[in-house]
Amino acid sequence: MDKVDFVLMWVDGKDPEWLSQKRKYEMSSQNISRSDVDANGDCRYRDYGLLRYWFRAVEKFAPWVNKVFFVTCGQKVDWLNEACPKLRIINHSEFIPSEYLPTFQARTIELNLFRIADLSERFVLFNDDIFLLNSIEPSFFFKGGVPSLACDLGIPRWIGCNNSSRIMINDSGTLKNSMDVEHLIWKSRGKFFNIRALGFLRAAKNFVSFTVNRVWILGAFGHLALPHLKSTFEEIWHKQPKIMDRTSRHKFRCDDDVNQWLSCGWNMVTGRFNPVNEKRLGKYMTLATNDFHTLCTAIRQQSFPQICINDKGNNDPDSCFKELAMVFEEILPEKSSFEK
Repeated sequence: MDKVDFVLMWVDGKDPEWLSQKRKYEMSSQNISRSDVDANGDCRYRDYGLLRYWFRAVEKFAPWVNKVFFVTCGQKVDWLNEACPKLRIINHSEFIPSEYLPTFQARTIELNLFRIADLSERFVLFNDDIFLLNSIEPSFFFKGGVPSLACDLGIPRWIGCNNSSRIMINDSGTLKNSMDVEHLIWKSRGKFFNIRALGFLRAAKNFVSFTVNRVWILGAFGHLALPHLKSTFEEIWHKQPKIMDRTSRHKFRCDDDVNQWLSCGWNMVTGRFNPVNEKRLGKYMTLATNDFHTLCTAIRQQSFPQICINDKGNNDPDSCFKELAMVFEEILPEKSSFEK
């Protein structure tokens, strides 16, 4: 079996020293999203207090993982067992070029992860709001050595409405400027229109979108852990250095950025992927008041392979996090080797 690493990006948004540095750069930064007030809001940096359950879930549900790369700006976690043989703690300064530091946005980190020397060619990128809920095999993320990706060519109805959707457009435009997208998609039509893998409805929607849409090629990669090939990032940097450099220089999220979805789209368009219906990969949920009970039930019943808990839509997130900790304790009560 090929080695697969997990990468987890984390920040303690309450750290006074980090906050002071962030505010200093906020005051002087000209490159910041103007389309979306939440793009660089506090919710982007908030620690849920659920980190230990992320590690417990990895050990219980994906014991086959080669290494976990815990990526921070140098911040420490008191209870983390730094001697754990499967853990590598990586400081931004160890792999991100100095001209891009400090950074306060995930995209700079994502686009430069390939520079970590001992990171495996195949790795899965997590944010700290994405948790495994059930046992999975490496084939959940990689099959035949290539990523398993949600294969969706449809244009979201909310396109252009916020920072994330603008990034989708930028990723798509970069793909169109880099290769003959339509030709390559047709060449891999056995994947993009695969009824067995995607279901009839998704395969049909993909075909209609491909036939009608000649402006954007979009993939609904979503807010879940995403599998990547290290070499793909290196290839994109080689072929599109300007946009990768520009995004990496932005201290905060900006409307002309690209992100890790570009790598997913690159793999998809070049045929280096396995098609998967997005519903089989997991679920994206929020702390919204009218959704919170459903969220807790989904975790307690382990209803999905993985879940993303998005921090928005609730005026009292701290109380939600306390309740979520109790729910996670029910399904993950045992300490992992990642804990002291």
